[in-house]
Amino acid sequence: FLTWEAMSPGTYAGGGKGLVIRWGWFDSPFGLTLVMATERGICGLGFAEETGAEPTMADLRARWPHADYVEDPVTLGPMVDAAFGVTRNAPVPLALIGAPFQLKVWEALLRIPSGHVTTYSEIAAAIGHPRAVRAVGTAVGRNPISWLIPCHRAVRKSGGLGGYHWGLPVKRALLARETAALDATADATL
Repeated sequence: FLTWEAMSPGTYAGGGKGLVIRWGWFDSPFGLTLVMATERGICGLGFAEETGAEPTMADLRARWPHADYVEDPVTLGPMVDAAFGVTRNAPVPLALIGAPFQLKVWEALLRIPSGHVTTYSEIAAAIGHPRAVRAVGTAVGRNPISWLIPCHRAVRKSGGLGGYHWGLPVKRALLARETAALDATADATL
């Protein structure tokens, strides 16, 4: 139910110059959440429970410093409802704004099934750069659309959770919700 479109390299290189990004704060199953979107879809989603509202806003705005920001939670509401499953079976459009390597990594993250995890080295191999584990880790950490591009599904080779941009308690909550949903689906099919 996710559809995505990458922004042009020029938009990325220009720091979002000429781009209008609408934003709003929302309550989510994972606490206070900042959502940002262009006319093409959600381009930013960050959790403020561990980091706080001001740092979360500063973090996402710094990714596209030359964009024009407009507070508009009403317009974003239907996308947010679809993103967190309030509205069932509604498509969630994503507007990916990143460097080509980041886009490859984020696309690989989108292929990881809900309720499952993978390692940074497996992601590196999946995108054809098996020796770029550190660069993959950096790209995973720079994912601007948490939850929807499931960077929380990337773990260390040892199986440890590793870090998470929005805090490890949030990562645990994201993984727990997906695992519970997967278990409920498995129970329903028995």
